[in-house]
Amino acid sequence: MMVFKLKVILLTTKTLHHQYMIQKINYLKNVELIVFFIHKKNYKNNPKKKFEIKEYNYEKKNFFKKKFFKFKNKTYYINNLNSKTSIDLVKKINPNLGILFGTKKVNTKLINAFKKKLINVHRGIMQKYRGLDSEYWALYNKDFQSIGATVHYVNQFLDKGKIIFEKKLKLNKNIRCHHLKYITTLIATRCVIKTLKILIKKKSIKVFKKQKVGKYYSFINNEQKKVACKNLNNYFNRIS
Repeated sequence: MMVFKLKVILLTTKTLHHQYMIQKINYLKNVELIVFFIHKKNYKNNPKKKFEIKEYNYEKKNFFKKKFFKFKNKTYYINNLNSKTSIDLVKKINPNLGILFGTKKVNTKLINAFKKKLINVHRGIMQKYRGLDSEYWALYNKDFQSIGATVHYVNQFLDKGKIIFEKKLKLNKNIRCHHLKYITTLIATRCVIKTLKILIKKKSIKVFKKQKVGKYYSFINNEQKKVACKNLNNYFNRIS
């Protein structure tokens, strides 16, 4: 079986769940991972609200059991992914694959710079919930079977590319609202690792032949998130 080394660019931000994915990809043999961090001034990563602090502390405790992960990847700090500087850098590196995780929408010039071999990590079930905060919108809608993660190709439309993997979370009574970012990141990371292993073996990636276009959702506000979390608690009370 033919195996070759993949050159992969991960375009992301310097948050705990994104660093976790870097760590897991680095464990793979035959993958050279290059990281593009979006400059921190464009992405806030300082939890201030009570829920965000609780969520952050849970991630910190569970992603890195002993200490924060120190990675030695070649790293670039980018102000704007869609800039000429960024696109020229991608062309110069000439990767086999690009992975978007937690970035803003990219333009067709960047997609083309990856020769359309660009995938996105969506912490949600894209066929139901496109956009942001998918896990909380699912809870808000009492759609308890539509929490999970999707890995899909990127096209010019937001969260509408061909799906490679989709994995749903089966809720259990030990799961709390502030656990969901951590758990969906675990699911998403496993899907990315599966994708990379397929490419390492030089196998073609299969995509969904038929898929639905989910509704687009923006940021969920605090009051809506409280309703979502209350719905989760009520759900467990009902099934227990």
